Amino acid sequence: MTTRRQFISSALAASAAIPALLRSPLASGDADVAAPRVLVDWHSHYVSRTELNFLAARKQPPQLLKAADGTTKLQNVTTVSAAAGEPSEFAVSDIGTRIANLDRYGIRRQLLTHTVALGFDASLTVEELRPLYRAFNDELAGVVQQHPDRFLAVAALPSADPKWAAEELTRAHRELGFIGGSLPLNAFATLEGARTLAPLFATAQKHGSHFFVHRGPASDRVPGQPPLIVPPDTGYARWNLINNSHLAAGGITLGLTDFLDPYPDVSVEIIMLAGFLPQLFDTIIPAARANGVKDPLARLRRVYLDTGPYSVRNAEWVSIAVRKLGADRILFGTDYGVGGGQRGDVGPAVETLERVLSEAERRLIFIENSRALLAAKGRG
Repeated sequence: MTTRRQFISSALAASAAIPALLRSPLASGDADVAAPRVLVDWHSHYVSRTELNFLAARKQPPQLLKAADGTTKLQNVTTVSAAAGEPSEFAVSDIGTRIANLDRYGIRRQLLTHTVALGFDASLTVEELRPLYRAFNDELAGVVQQHPDRFLAVAALPSADPKWAAEELTRAHRELGFIGGSLPLNAFATLEGARTLAPLFATAQKHGSHFFVHRGPASDRVPGQPPLIVPPDTGYARWNLINNSHLAAGGITLGLTDFLDPYPDVSVEIIMLAGFLPQLFDTIIPAARANGVKDPLARLRRVYLDTGPYSVRNAEWVSIAVRKLGADRILFGTDYGVGGGQRGDVGPAVETLERVLSEAERRLIFIENSRALLAAKGRG
C-alpha cells in the first residue's frame, strides 16, 4: 500500500518531471482517441430514490413536496450550506444523462457522493441517519456495480456516531466496492471536534480510505460547531463570507494540526479549494513558523483541494491555489448533480480551466493527480 508520505514524494517527483509530461500524447495533441481529456471528476453528487422516499414521508423540513406540475422539490431547514427559502428541485439522478455529459467532454470517471450540503447530519437524528445512509449506500453501490468503469463512490457517513460510521466504512470497502466516505466539513471546524472522529479515521487507515469532505454542518454531538445563522442584512454577501471561512477552518484543522499524523494512508479531499485557505497562505505560513511549525506548507500539502464549482465562477482562485499549494495537490471537480434529475454540465469547468491553467498544470490536475491517487487506492 502506498502511504500518503510516499505519495507526496512521488508527486513532487512528478512535478519535477513536467517537461516529460508535456511531451506525452495527451499534452502534445497526438492523443489516441480513447485517451481521456480528464481522468476523474472528483466532485459530483448523486440523489437517490432512498432519500426521496424518506423525505416524502416526513411532515416537517427537511421534507419532499410535490409541485402542481408534478415535479418534486425539497423544503430544507436553514443552514449555512442550504437556506430554507423556496423549495428547490430535487429528483433522482439521471445516470444516462450524466454518462452522456461525461462522454461529451471526455471525462472517463466520476466520484459519486451524498449531497452533504443538504445538512442532514445537523437536521436529522442519528437514529434516522443510520438506516437512511445505509440504504443510500446500498443504492449507490448498485449504480457503481452497473457502471464500474465510469463511477467511483464514497459512503455517506454520520459525524454523530463515529463507531457506527467506522463499521459502515468497513462494509463500504469490503462489500460495496467504495473507496472511502463523505463527511461534513464542520466536523473539522476545530481540533476538538475532529478528534471525536478518531475511531472512524483509525478504521480508514486500515483500509487506505479516501475522505470527501464537503461544506456542511455536522451533528451538534461534535464539539466546536460554528453558528449557522446568517445575518439578514446583505445575507447574500455574508453567506459567502461564512461559507468560505468554514471551508478554510476545516482546511486549517486537517492541514496544520496533528490530527492526520496517525493516518498516513488516508487521503483527504476538501471541496471548493478549502474556501479562503489558499489566499491566507501568505499570512498563515509565517505565523505557523513563528509558532514552532517547522514546515507548514508541507503539512498543508497533506490534503487535496478540489476545484468544484469554483472551476467556473472563481477560476482565478484555482490559479491562486495552484501557485500557493502546488498543482499536484489539486483535484478536478465540477459539483455535478446537485438536486439530481438532469441537472449539471461538466463542460464549463473543463473549458474554463483549459483557458486559465498552463499545459503542465492541466496535465497534473486533469490526469496525473488522479492516476497517482487511484493507484494508491488500488484502482489504477
